[in-house]
Amino acid sequence: MPEEYTEVQSHEICGDERVIPLKYGFGVRHVQALVIFTTHTLAFLARGHLGATIVSMTNKIETAGITPNITDINQVNTTLDHLIINSEETIYRTYQWPKSTQEVVLSSFFLGYSIMTFVSGIICQKWGGKIPIQISMFVNGIVSLLSPWVVAWGGWKALSICRILQGISQGGMMPGIHTLLANWVPLNERASLSSYSYTGSGLGTVMGFQFSGVLAYSRYGWPSTFWTIGVLCLLGFALITFFGAATPMKHKRISEEERNYIIGGSGYGTHTQPKVPWKAILTSTHVLAAILSHICNILCYTFLFMQMPTYMYAILKVNIKNSGILSSLPFLGVIIMCIVTGYLSDLLINKKIITVKNARRLANSVASIVPAIALCFVSYTKSVTVAVILFVIAIGVQATMHSGWLVNYIDLSPNYSGILMAIGNGSANLMCVLILPVMVSNIVKDVTNQIEWRIMMYLMAAINLFGNIIFVILISTEVQPWNEEKCKGDPRTQDETIALQG
Repeated sequence: MPEEYTEVQSHEICGDERVIPLKYGFGVRHVQALVIFTTHTLAFLARGHLGATIVSMTNKIETAGITPNITDINQVNTTLDHLIINSEETIYRTYQWPKSTQEVVLSSFFLGYSIMTFVSGIICQKWGGKIPIQISMFVNGIVSLLSPWVVAWGGWKALSICRILQGISQGGMMPGIHTLLANWVPLNERASLSSYSYTGSGLGTVMGFQFSGVLAYSRYGWPSTFWTIGVLCLLGFALITFFGAATPMKHKRISEEERNYIIGGSGYGTHTQPKVPWKAILTSTHVLAAILSHICNILCYTFLFMQMPTYMYAILKVNIKNSGILSSLPFLGVIIMCIVTGYLSDLLINKKIITVKNARRLANSVASIVPAIALCFVSYTKSVTVAVILFVIAIGVQATMHSGWLVNYIDLSPNYSGILMAIGNGSANLMCVLILPVMVSNIVKDVTNQIEWRIMMYLMAAINLFGNIIFVILISTEVQPWNEEKCKGDPRTQDETIALQG
């Protein structure tokens, strides 16, 4: 095993006389944030494209540039290509899967994802966040490349297995990212750099919908979406392998000044612990409040993430190509809101205009209340323009969660933030597998019935609001006692930490 993959060691700060700079400009931590952002983007690209791709997989469409009139040899060749693409004997064919089967295929990713998320938290705790991200990129790349042939051989069941494998491999993405961020991001940059890193979810979704809509109309049809994503994920594997590092202590080219700035600005210094205080974590009301908000928020987000292309196609009567493009627009809002709200949150905290606790409350409330209102309104219109605007608001504004419950995991326990993310993300996605498909298939029995969609959207809005109410009441931003024992000689007193965190 290479040296950089060995167990992440604690870096002691007790009695350390290193000089900690008050401020440090652009550095290696920003490069690490870029690597995290890129791999996160590719992970969501591989995860989310199927919501739009499955529409073209189950609906016959005409391939671009094909006409029935044959006047020359080029048109003969084109027509032959068209016949091959639409043949039931090739990987390019379409499938007659009912809505219930499509729901099984779409949710199968989250089955593998939720199972592995719990395990990956322990892996991150022992070896750091880099390895799980490498595994995710490599497995998603290979599986995506092979998927068109696999589904032609085994149908929807085989595709479900592929998605389960991708979900299992991506189970380590969020705990891995959170572990890396806890190690690389100082406290005064926590919301901004974390939010920036997580904008990959929005960009990846945008790319997924765009690829699915455009490539479905290309010469090679929907299989080309899987192939393109497969190549990109393998490039992501190379990126994290050669440029990523588990901690500042493991990076070979970081300056000593920046290393001290990162470590000194991360609370008590972030490191792994050999033993996880499971009882303390699972009985902490502050942790459980963040986890509940996580679950409710992700249920609503996943519903929109997976069902919006179908809603666009069935209710708003948007064609497959345009539904992919229009479905991607709300996730552009995710990118903008992640960056803006993360920066504003850190700015308000650092200028002491608002405490950390109230900043987290504000961000989380905005991420819940505004999308809930937009969801309720969207179910009453059949105007494509109005619906897209409301979806942009619902999904874009929900991205402020990155400065709410998501970063609160690091607030509560920098050393166990990967574990907390694993518990929350695993629980949330398990609910997406066990509860969400049942609700959708039993409430939306006819995808062309807007009233049934309206009931579903009201339900999602209520769930999101409930999670936020609990979070606002029970939130804490103080480092929890079980994070680690306070070292003798630590220059940062408990009073100073509490004053900083509000």
